[in-house]
Amino acid sequence: MNLIWEPDAKEDVRLIYAQLYDHSPALADDWSDELEKKVTTLLNFPEMGRLVPELQIRFIREVFVRRFRLVYQYQDNVVRVLAIRPMGRPLGKI
Repeated sequence: MNLIWEPDAKEDVRLIYAQLYDHSPALADDWSDELEKKVTTLLNFPEMGRLVPELQIRFIREVFVRRFRLVYQYQDNVVRVLAIRPMGRPLGKI
């Protein structure tokens, strides 16, 4: 299984981490650890996420990392992280 991070998703991680770090460095590190574990699990079980409700596309799914949605695409043995967005906000363009 291959993992690809889209540039926008990498930027999402950077911004979220910085925001959490401003509040609490320990919280930011805990979130980062949980994100890493979730992505590792996805590589082993790529269909574990639910379909993204706004899209209803079979190969675009999401899992939750605390209060954030990790949106990914799974096709042809590739997990592609598309975006990480706060829950409770519209997904917007991915």
